[in-house]
Amino acid sequence: MRTVLIALLLLIGLFGRAQSKPMLEPAAMREDFAYLRHYLEATHPMLYIHHTPEAMKIIMDSLVATMDKPLPFLGFYKKIAYLIAQVGCEHTSCGYGEGFDKLMHSARFFPYQLYFLPGKVHIVVNLTLQEDIRPGDELLSINNYTIDSIRRVLYQYIPADGHITEAKDNQLSAMAFNIWYYLFVEQAKQFKIVVRTREGQLINKTVDAVTLKKLNAQAVKNPVNKPVFDLVKQLQAWRKEPLHLELLPEEKAAVLSVLSFATDMNSFRSKLDSFFKVMAAGKTEKLIIELANNGGGEVELAADLLNYFITEPTSIVEYSYLLTDSDEYLKLASIPDEIRQSKYDYIEPLKEGKSYTKLSKYAGELKMLQPRADRFTGKVYLFVNGGTSSAASTFAAVMKSLGLATVVGQETIGTYAGGGTVIGLDLTLPNSKITAHTGLLYQRFRTSGGLPHRGVIPDVPYVVSFDELFAADKPWQKFILGLK
Repeated sequence: MRTVLIALLLLIGLFGRAQSKPMLEPAAMREDFAYLRHYLEATHPMLYIHHTPEAMKIIMDSLVATMDKPLPFLGFYKKIAYLIAQVGCEHTSCGYGEGFDKLMHSARFFPYQLYFLPGKVHIVVNLTLQEDIRPGDELLSINNYTIDSIRRVLYQYIPADGHITEAKDNQLSAMAFNIWYYLFVEQAKQFKIVVRTREGQLINKTVDAVTLKKLNAQAVKNPVNKPVFDLVKQLQAWRKEPLHLELLPEEKAAVLSVLSFATDMNSFRSKLDSFFKVMAAGKTEKLIIELANNGGGEVELAADLLNYFITEPTSIVEYSYLLTDSDEYLKLASIPDEIRQSKYDYIEPLKEGKSYTKLSKYAGELKMLQPRADRFTGKVYLFVNGGTSSAASTFAAVMKSLGLATVVGQETIGTYAGGGTVIGLDLTLPNSKITAHTGLLYQRFRTSGGLPHRGVIPDVPYVVSFDELFAADKPWQKFILGLK
């Protein structure tokens, strides 16, 4: 559940320091757009995976055609954000750049935090002092626009792999909605809202937009939010460790919660090994691996986990490549200096438009895995959702492709066949100072079949309802254990 108010502060940290944002002239916008377009076309390996070159050219040319008159900064920023989202890469993003910190401390926002589900949006935190609207109530509309129509507008600006949408709902289920509504929909002073309470009563009211500082203060003071904040405290404590094991001896089952692959590698491996020894000693027959809201990390650690299940030699990533080996581009890349200084120790020279990566300490995910003598031989279930990203999604994709697990939950944020990584170019557009992080490396996963533009599609769909977030008995676990 990503409903912590500090999420907003973390988002602020992604952007720059304060200064004013003047109107942008057509020539300046076209120069900025051409700058970004050049780097995307020269270096981004996913630019033409989810769109044909002709389709992407039409998208770009159409955007340029709209830059024929001066625009306020946000008008141009929307065009850049739209282009970035069209690339279809979860690791490619853009930021407001200079002035975002000032904007966040002066702007006024929608005063409710939301939880997005398919076909329904709940209030999760009431950021006002009024107690008539409570967590769990359903938001129907804002300023006479249905919440579903607003959701569709925001989808256009949210990066995700391929044509995946459930991942975008997951990102909206935080204070990101409030920011993106301000940036991409309207900068309203008031909001006319329609809310359906749990009891079915309709509430029609108008609420004021509120500053960030006031939102945080009011959220803490409003007693209706106490159950949410209590849950947040529990989750913060739980997430301090990336791995947890719960034994269910009566069911001859266990739940392995893998919260992140972004952690100390030696510690992760040691703890993982001890957990599988415990399960073997307890003669565990069913294993649920919880990957919901696992944002990824080291694919090599995902490969280590995969190693406990494989029955024949394999790797988690089949191959990976860049479209360039030029120093002109690598100097802007988020890679260690060691690679820049001795690049051909880590990548092959460019041949036929691709530079393939070599197996190294920076590309351990390419290693061939051998079946373990102590591999787990029982039934395996993976629990995933729209927050299962990057390395976690890759692990789920390969496990499903090899027939090693039944996938339960919602579509993952990462695509099934392959995708980008956090390695990319860090760019600042020359006039607007909008920032962008664009992909540089593509990984082809060791998968077959599946849909090329979609994530890992669950074998058994399951959506966690709002009320389940607060349930101590974890209904999704009972559901999975009841599967045949």
